Order: sequence, then structure tokens, then C-alpha cells
Amino acid sequence: MQIIDHSSDAFQMTVENPAMRAYLQRYPFLIGPDKAMNELARKAIFDGLASRNRVATPTTVRRLQPEETRLTAEQMDRLLKIMDESQVPQAVRAEMIDDYAWEANLVPLETKSALVLGCADGTELMFLRAVLPDAKITALDYQDEIPPARKRAIDVRFLQGDMNALIAGFGQEFDLVSSNHTLEHLYTPNEVLTTLAGLLQPHGALISTLPMDAMEGSPFLSKVKQAAKRKTIHPLDVVYLDAGHPWKTNPVDLDVTLQEAGFERPQLYQRQEHLSRYANFGETRFKAQFAFGRVLHALFFGLPRTVAKAVLAGTPQRLFGRGLLAAERRVWFGSNMLKNLYTQEACVLARKNSSAT
Repeated sequence: MQIIDHSSDAFQMTVENPAMRAYLQRYPFLIGPDKAMNELARKAIFDGLASRNRVATPTTVRRLQPEETRLTAEQMDRLLKIMDESQVPQAVRAEMIDDYAWEANLVPLETKSALVLGCADGTELMFLRAVLPDAKITALDYQDEIPPARKRAIDVRFLQGDMNALIAGFGQEFDLVSSNHTLEHLYTPNEVLTTLAGLLQPHGALISTLPMDAMEGSPFLSKVKQAAKRKTIHPLDVVYLDAGHPWKTNPVDLDVTLQEAGFERPQLYQRQEHLSRYANFGETRFKAQFAFGRVLHALFFGLPRTVAKAVLAGTPQRLFGRGLLAAERRVWFGSNMLKNLYTQEACVLARKNSSAT
């Protein structure tokens, strides 16, 4: 099945300062312990927040049926062996497979050398090794969170540090760049993607799964649009912007951005019965539950925010905001959980443009 996306308004929070980027990733709702830094972060958000002004060009997204997302029997055997050697508990294996197998199933099997961005604890790497048993795999992240047993089972070269600094040191030495829920954290996506295209050998590929935060109908997209237009938002509403996801993209923007960065027109995929990372059901139920969640959010969190804006100020308002955010984190219809549950995700596969240098 295919859908045609016509979304146009994508958004970007451009932040050049590495220290500020790190702060926003740690405190995306600006509730860090340093009040002065919170104010500087707020200014950085609105100095950098802007629409990406894409023309609503129809963009095709292929929705995969469940049987199209499964690894082969041979790949599954390798994966389970890697999980055994990595000492992965049986209780979490099904959830890992549900989350990562569909992207691994789309990886070009001719890959000989792969670069993985933001590998976290190495879960993604297990799946990549299962489908690429003989490839050389290099993985990057700020922190080394890969358990030693998993490192040995995967046979990976891990480099720790700032991704932008690390990729600047590579040459044209990979034929695959892979990431899973990493690109949405880019504060300068055009520049980074152009650099990544330069690391790929001719006809190499980028594969990435990421949320479509600016796809029409996405949670709280109207708040982002309003903030980008006005260059401000009430402090109690900053939570809706989620500065930890500075690149709020959609299929149209992703298509255009990758071509501008030196890739051919990409292929975009979704799962028919798993439209977001966490909502493992079809579109009808997805829309119904999201609509119900929006009503609950408006009643339990939207209305209190409106009242607090009118009757509170200064420190009492800040304390109320912190308390409200703490409450939101406990229920599925809180702002961040609702966004994570009902923002659709897509996997993009883009080949390097043969004419790119």
C-alpha cells in the first residue's frame, strides 16, 4: 500500500553552539537547574526556530505489511545467536525485534562497510550484524553504553565523542550510513547530511528511521507553527516545542533535504500496522486513540495551563510548570508521551547521487 504525503511546513531549530546543543538535549523543556542557562536556551530556540518552507510536492510513502518487515530465517538465527552471546534477557527480545527488525530488513545486503550514528546500547548494531555478517561496522555515540559482551558478539569498532567532530575525520570510506531515531536530533541537518553523503562511496546508501514530527496532523504541530511565526511562546508551553527534536521533518521535507545534500530521490517506508514507534496497530485505531488522547490532554493539562497563565507569574508559575510536567510524564496523554506515541515514524533509504562529489 502507498500513501501520498502533501505536508509542507517542516521546522528547524538551528543552534550552532555545541554546549547549547548538549544542554537542549539534556533539558529539552528548559527546566534545568541553571536558571540563567534556561533563559539562554530559550533565546537560542527562538533565534533558531524557523519554517523550512517546503513546497507541498506529493511524496510517496510505501506502507509495508507485517510479512514485509520480517527478517529471513537465516538472519533470525544469526540475530538470536548474537542475542545469546550478548546476554540479552528473553523478556525484552520480542520488543527489540518489533522495534528494529523492519529497518534491518531494508538494509542493502551488498554493504561491506557501515557507519552507525547514535548507537546507544548497541541494540541496532545487533540487527545490523544479523543482516550483514561480514561487513565492517563502525559506530559512534557521545557515551559508550554498549555492554562488553554485546561489543564482542557484534565485532564493532566504537568511537566515542561528538558526532560532528568524529564524522569530519572520515574519508569516503563507507557504503552505508545507518541511524535509528538519531537524525531528528540534528540542529544543522542540511550540513550534516551533506557531510554524510561525502563519506559514502559511489552508490552508497543512507538508511534511517525517524519521527515525522511535522507530518500533517502530528501532535502539537500547531504550537510549533505558532511559535515559529511569532518567535515566542509562553514559558508554560515550551514543553510542546521539544527542543530535543530540533529537526521537525516530514516526508516532503525529507525528500527535498536529502536530494539537496547529494542523494538521489529517497524511498520512504512505514509499517501499515505500526504507524508510530510505540503504537503497534493500524490507522483507524491510531486516529481514534490519538483523538481521545488529545481530549484528555486538553482537559487535564491544557486547561490548567490556561488558568495558570492568567493567575500565576514568576516563581509560582515556574513551580507550577515543573509540577505539571512531572504529572504529564506519568500518563500516556501527557505532552511528551502523547507526542511519542502518536507521531508517525518513517524509514528512509537514499542512495548517494552518482554525480555527487
